[in-house]
Amino acid sequence: MPWNDQNPQNNPWGNKPGQQPPDLDEVVRRLQQRLSGMFGGGGGSGGGGISGPGKGVVMGGIVLALVLWVASGIYMVAADEEAVVLRFGKFVATTGPGLNWHLPYPVESVEKVPVTRVQRLEVGFRNLPGGRGRQVPQEALMLTKDENIVDVSFIVQYKVKDVANYVFNVAHTTKAVRDAAESAIREVIGRTMVDDVLTTGKAAVEVEVEGLIQSILNSYKVGILVTAVKLQNVQPPERVIKEFKDVASAREDRARAKNVAEAYANDILPKARGQGKKIVLDAQAYAASVVDRAQGESKRFVALLVAYRSAPDVTRKRLYIEAMEDILSRVDKIIVDKSVAARVLPYLPLDSMRGKVEVK
Repeated sequence: MPWNDQNPQNNPWGNKPGQQPPDLDEVVRRLQQRLSGMFGGGGGSGGGGISGPGKGVVMGGIVLALVLWVASGIYMVAADEEAVVLRFGKFVATTGPGLNWHLPYPVESVEKVPVTRVQRLEVGFRNLPGGRGRQVPQEALMLTKDENIVDVSFIVQYKVKDVANYVFNVAHTTKAVRDAAESAIREVIGRTMVDDVLTTGKAAVEVEVEGLIQSILNSYKVGILVTAVKLQNVQPPERVIKEFKDVASAREDRARAKNVAEAYANDILPKARGQGKKIVLDAQAYAASVVDRAQGESKRFVALLVAYRSAPDVTRKRLYIEAMEDILSRVDKIIVDKSVAARVLPYLPLDSMRGKVEVK
């Protein structure tokens, strides 16, 4: 509305053109009069302000509204949560469990985040109500190092580590974790042989995937800590599972035959080694005994030669006696005195004792 409008009724200050606008006190007084009319109060003839019960109702309403506005800033944080305080959408602080207060809306707002609860993310499959599961082939099918296709389903367990990063840095946290998990598992499976993935290498794959997911999320500053990665189902695709089973059976047969052969070798080789060692030791003992016997005989012969040279008759007689003692000790014989020989001999079985009876 132009200030040079000549119609006094269109003048916002209620005075004639050419006059200065009233001061702020006058404006407040007129506003009070209007509020008094709205709440049923009468206007005074002198000051024109709100008086009587109308003023008390207005002040009470203002105070009550102010109290309710301030009380709306009280909030409770559960034991497993942390709260992020936002002031006009900007991060201000985080608060822990318990009763807290923030500047009421629209100045500040609060977003609560569970920080101790371990959350679970399924990759490659989805659990449906009733205990049923559904495969997600676009997530589960991946290629191994030796160019075989495997179907891998696994679970990622994580919890919030940094509330501020969790709330502000990524819009869709679950999708970010799923994408990071899928990227990590494909990288690890892509440099692992299919036999290791299907048999003994599962634990190593879990550890490596967990570390790689955490590294990716740290680079994004998502504020998430990965606590575990659990492989649920690792198998060939359903269309070729029969062929994989045949290959696995052949592999098991080969391993079984190898184990049987190794067991037989482990049984035979020690025995053969022991037998060979025994033969060598027996030969060494025989050689030592022969050498020692020969050396002893030669020393004995030398000793006899020395004795014979010093006393030939005595030595000759002694040698004869020793030889006869050795010979007769190995022969069965009966010695009969001459005085009884005539009476005894007829009764002896001479035919069977021929050459064994000596008569003296």
